[in-house]
Amino acid sequence: MNEEIGLVCQLCGIVGSEIRHILPYFLQNIAKVKGNERSATTALQNLYNNDLGLDLPLNPSSSNGLSSQEENVWAQIPELGNKLHPHQKKAFEFLWNNIAGSMVPADMEANKGRKTGCVISHSPGSGKTLLVISFLVSYLRLFPGKRPLILAPKTALFAWYKEFKKWDVPFPLYQIHTRRNFSKELRNSNVEQALEEYKVNQDVMHVIDCLEKIHKWHKHPSILLIGYPAFLSLMRDSKFEHRRYMAKILKKSPKLLVLDEGHNPRSTLSMLRKTLMEVKTAQRILLSGTLFQNNFEEYFNTLSLARPYFIDEVLKKLGPGVDRDSDSKENRKANERQARRYFIDKIALRINSEVDRERRKGLKLLRKLTDGFIDVYEGGTSNTLTGLHGYTVLINPTEMQKDLLGRTQLRATCNKVRLELELLVTIVAIHPWLTTTLSYADKYYGIEELVELEKHKMDVTKGSKVIFVLNLVHQCLIKREKILIFCRNIAPIRFFAELFEKKFGWIKGEQVLELHGELELYDRAKIIDKFEIPHGPSQVLLASMAACSEGISLTAASRVVLLDSEWNPSKTKQAVARAFRPGQERDVYVYQLLASGTMEEGKYDKNMWKDRMSRMIFVGEGLADSSLQQIDNIDDDVLRGMVAEDEAKIFHMIMKDEKLSNGFVKEKEAQLFSKE
Repeated sequence: MNEEIGLVCQLCGIVGSEIRHILPYFLQNIAKVKGNERSATTALQNLYNNDLGLDLPLNPSSSNGLSSQEENVWAQIPELGNKLHPHQKKAFEFLWNNIAGSMVPADMEANKGRKTGCVISHSPGSGKTLLVISFLVSYLRLFPGKRPLILAPKTALFAWYKEFKKWDVPFPLYQIHTRRNFSKELRNSNVEQALEEYKVNQDVMHVIDCLEKIHKWHKHPSILLIGYPAFLSLMRDSKFEHRRYMAKILKKSPKLLVLDEGHNPRSTLSMLRKTLMEVKTAQRILLSGTLFQNNFEEYFNTLSLARPYFIDEVLKKLGPGVDRDSDSKENRKANERQARRYFIDKIALRINSEVDRERRKGLKLLRKLTDGFIDVYEGGTSNTLTGLHGYTVLINPTEMQKDLLGRTQLRATCNKVRLELELLVTIVAIHPWLTTTLSYADKYYGIEELVELEKHKMDVTKGSKVIFVLNLVHQCLIKREKILIFCRNIAPIRFFAELFEKKFGWIKGEQVLELHGELELYDRAKIIDKFEIPHGPSQVLLASMAACSEGISLTAASRVVLLDSEWNPSKTKQAVARAFRPGQERDVYVYQLLASGTMEEGKYDKNMWKDRMSRMIFVGEGLADSSLQQIDNIDDDVLRGMVAEDEAKIFHMIMKDEKLSNGFVKEKEAQLFSKE
């Protein structure tokens, strides 16, 4: 039996039955049982207890033994070592020194006590996935009994799968799906027919699939890949013994935990973060392209997630006298709360101070605590990447928008429903008609007014951002450049798709594509592949930021439009990095659109503050505020032409962000162009 080919004769090599026609082992057993869910559940219990043999040791002796005594770990990856860029090679050695204590196998046992978690904070698009794959291959070749577990956002799972396939990783990758995605996998396989024939419950099948993959993960050197939602679901308390068993395995078995986009579960109240903190291994690799997100409380949570001992280190250096030795669950939680308070009081408040001496003192304390376990890289993967040009464009609202926005923001000063009003401002700033797509619009505008707005749906002159986008698309068609348009909400995405169909005669799914959270992962992958076809029919991709996580490549686009602003600058960087990454052959131009005179400007200012904090922490820059300087012209010929032909007078101010150049590294003075 060849698991990739099927039943093969050992003498002549003839394939007796292809693998696609062979039921999985677990299904052969469960398929013997017909009837209702109770019968299937009974069969599952028997299979769990007997057939799969899941009486697995949580700490097999092979986990601790070296399989090789090469002089250096680089000898373990001759096929991948020359694929790594200098910053990846540096990070590869950084990982080994943190996880194993040494680069030399013979010295690893002596440095056993140094093994702990670490952070790879490399900018989006800098090759973190290949770096981790290279490390995992070398790690499993030296420690074949270890069991790496990769946890990632569900939108990044396909990117991981493609990278493992691309680099021909010699170890199996087993992916555990959510119950919903597992059902879709069944529909695309011969197993679905068996389910219909034997009336087997799909919940039972999903559990058995998980158990079988965990069994294989234990049986031989391999990697387990799970999305965060599926992991959290499996770790929840359950009345079923097999689910409790899986939770126990996932909590105790991983000897190396990889957290992709590990900054996401950063809230103190996050159930996912609390669950991840219960995973027993201290050997962790947290990956993030944007480590500092919103505030120092979240930053502390992220660091302690990557390195659980960080809590003890904070208490030791900032809060002497606290009981750090007790390992009870209650004391661990109390210590974490205490450490978080010390971190905020003695570091965050100083860094946020307006007194330069205090800021520097806070930064010095922070670097002392984090020295050695955070590897920061703010560049791209290659000096052959083309230029990156970022513009923040303040747009004058139309008269209709001014009226609606004025009344909306007046309500915002005296109304507690902040998020509701924020979305309303964002929607109106794009086009007034979009107001009618909100379920609560009648709370702010009269029925007659909403009916009147319906009449202006296809009137592009009513929305300044719409005018900008249409003019940009027209210019890019002439230059044969593709455009990537980001928005946080689905309604504007669908609106622009319909608008492009009307104005340009395009067909949705051909010239204009949509990518958002309501699409299944498989459909998203097909859309991305279609957009990336060289000289293909697609011209514009309308995407939500939430559907475009790290690892997704959209280098066919050379123009990026951000329709609305974010509170978090890291999301903006991730959006830009979908186009500006390895494989990009053109200069990339980014346009952040803001409605002048609205709360979008305030969000932008808050964004700049957070970005400044991030640079202070990681790059050592930003101790002084950036300033704006007026320039005489715009070096983007497309934008310059749009400004020159601005009959609708939509341009209020254009700011060029020079720090986007050179892979988001250099912080120069922002330059200002003001149209008179």
